[in-house]
Amino acid sequence: MGQPISEARKAQFLLRAESRLNFARNLPVGDPTRDDKIRAAEKAVQTAHASKTGPARKARKKSGR
Repeated sequence: MGQPISEARKAQFLLRAESRLNFARNLPVGDPTRDDKIRAAEKAVQTAHASKTGPARKARKKSGR
């Protein structure tokens, strides 16, 4: 699917997704978009957990032609 990401990058994604989920859960019950935001945040957490990890990629050196 996609390129592997580093463990640090995966941790950042997971932290952001969990923050999103906490924010969505703290919205008032009467908010019409609350359920959609919670579903999207839960999907983001699942995606962060499922991300492949691998060695960090090095940037390619550009030639000065």
